[in-house]
Amino acid sequence: MMTKGLGLPGASVSWGWEFMPGEIQVNKYHDNVFRVILVISTTLLFPGVITGAGQHPWGPGDWHHPELKDYQVEVPPVDGHYYQAEIPDSLELSERAALAINALTRLLNPEYDYAQYTHVDLRHDPPWMMMEAGITNLNPKWIESLPLMRIMSGSVQNTDVDPHLVESLIHNIGFDGLTYQPPDHPGAFYEDFSREQNLPASNIFGEGRQLLALAVLSELYPDPIYRYAAVIKIQRLLDIAVAKGDGLYFRRTQGYTPGEKDTDKIDIVAVTDHEMKDSSFGMVGTAVAHSVSPVAMGAARYYHVTGYPPALELARGMTNYFRKEARLIEESGRWHGYHFHIITTGILGQAEYGLATGDEDTLEWVKRAYEYGRSIGDPTTGFFAGVPGCGDTCKYNPNAEECGKTANGINVEPCIVSDMSILALMLSRAGMGDYYEDVEHYVRNFLTESQVTNLDYIENFPTEISQGEQMKGQFNATLGKYRDLRKVSYNNVAERAVGSFCGTNPNQWYQGAPGPFLVGCCLGNGARALYYVWDSILQQEGKDIRVNLLLNRASPWADLDSYLPYEAKVVLKMKKAENAYIRIPGWTNRAKVTCSVDGKDKYFEWRGNYIFIESLNAGSEVTIEFPMVEKTLYRNYKSNEFILKLRGFTVVDLKPHEDITPIFRRSHYEKSPAPKRVLQRFSTSGNITW
Repeated sequence: MMTKGLGLPGASVSWGWEFMPGEIQVNKYHDNVFRVILVISTTLLFPGVITGAGQHPWGPGDWHHPELKDYQVEVPPVDGHYYQAEIPDSLELSERAALAINALTRLLNPEYDYAQYTHVDLRHDPPWMMMEAGITNLNPKWIESLPLMRIMSGSVQNTDVDPHLVESLIHNIGFDGLTYQPPDHPGAFYEDFSREQNLPASNIFGEGRQLLALAVLSELYPDPIYRYAAVIKIQRLLDIAVAKGDGLYFRRTQGYTPGEKDTDKIDIVAVTDHEMKDSSFGMVGTAVAHSVSPVAMGAARYYHVTGYPPALELARGMTNYFRKEARLIEESGRWHGYHFHIITTGILGQAEYGLATGDEDTLEWVKRAYEYGRSIGDPTTGFFAGVPGCGDTCKYNPNAEECGKTANGINVEPCIVSDMSILALMLSRAGMGDYYEDVEHYVRNFLTESQVTNLDYIENFPTEISQGEQMKGQFNATLGKYRDLRKVSYNNVAERAVGSFCGTNPNQWYQGAPGPFLVGCCLGNGARALYYVWDSILQQEGKDIRVNLLLNRASPWADLDSYLPYEAKVVLKMKKAENAYIRIPGWTNRAKVTCSVDGKDKYFEWRGNYIFIESLNAGSEVTIEFPMVEKTLYRNYKSNEFILKLRGFTVVDLKPHEDITPIFRRSHYEKSPAPKRVLQRFSTSGNITW
């Protein structure tokens, strides 16, 4: 059995790859030369592995990669330090990350490669959880998010699980580089095409998210296995991708089998996570966003982190195809589809490519697409649900039946709010606009209100729901027609699910019935969004610290204490930074903004939406105060009327009030001054490239 530490001599190939013990360094070079170097270098790393596409010398019956199927990884602890601090009792994202770790490490099944329990129903008596094709498709989201949650929180809960979760990906990589779902795994397939093949099957959506996870792991940890896994995966994805114009796409969204040949000639099988599309039109619509775009996300990020040229080739081909051939989003930014989250996945693929390459034209396109998505929801709260139709006909997207299919949908999927938050941050940090206030609204409202933070609701949850026929029907519908009870567990489900995310209506947790029904997709995306928001609160730029979001945050450069929404006040406690830029909300009165340092008035300058304060010393406390604004807003969400009470960025009340698992019941935020509490803070300089 292989263990971490490859025992290599300092073997190197000077043209582009250098393999050192515990480290791979990648330099940009010409693609063709790079591929030659790849063959030579990976042969040094894993002798006998590189052969022709689809060929393997270890027998046709075993599809596993021989060097990876038993590989053991180690996950080193996050470097940082803990200290006690008294802070305002306001939203603390590091605590939300620690809660997410509880779910990310406990909703797993060690008996089946640490596959996640994809569905969790806390409305049922007793609560149940169920596996569904998690290794290839959704486990990668958790693999990406878990180390980010540890960076945020410093939590060491269940650290023994981390390597096993990573190994669920590594051990199931095939000899050709793709990751395959074993067909005998409970709940192996959630669509009939792969099930009828009854062979190990890859999921292209999952392949993209695996590359994203491998980019994160490659940057955080020294083990070269992550870069090796990414390289062979990228090569195979390039092999099976089909060229059209200057773009690349896949003839299947899932169901490729190990070493499959002539993949440019197979029939189109456009399975999204909802239904089969009419493939006579070609690969268009949401199916493209479900396949091409995650690969663009992962390949572009991997290139951004390592500079590996074939990753750029793959990302460029995917983004070109999506923009020119998918027929899902017009150049104007208008959408023609139905699943909001899958469409935003398509936009995220373009955004990752634009950021990795500095392609301003692509980022301008992303901006238009983001702003269209913003226009069909409510950015004040982060309410994003159904996608409107496109009129009498939908000539832009030939799969016309999918256009506007959720036009009346009122359920807010946490994945949607997460995607919109990350897009807003990417555009803002790239200088394509200032959408930080959008993020303040999204994260303080629907994103964090959808997270399960405790089990208080159980005490008063109605038995007519928990023991009713509808809950039995929900269980049977999720179990599906194949009735494999190995997928199901009732073991301590509620406690294990704390920290996960659930779909909501505007005023209560809801997915077909009141109460929390959780999906692994939302936990993976909700958790990663927490990190991107947290990482954007403070940005260190040389001797300067830039405060983009008025949320609590500890860092090596300065700590930020936010009194919002109790009081319109933030305190910046200086450590290493000497100058500060602090973003002031657009809803306040600029003329009444005040600044003091250690209790004495301090001069500041306006720099756009920021005030600039210079010549600060370590240990100084910068206090910024401004007038709070409270509003009552009336909203019509898909023909449903609501009244919102807004304090600053935060919805403190939303009517009508629901009796079962209501949300936005936050009248405590109307108190002033802000209550204080003591917590253990964690400070680290660790982060990732994005």
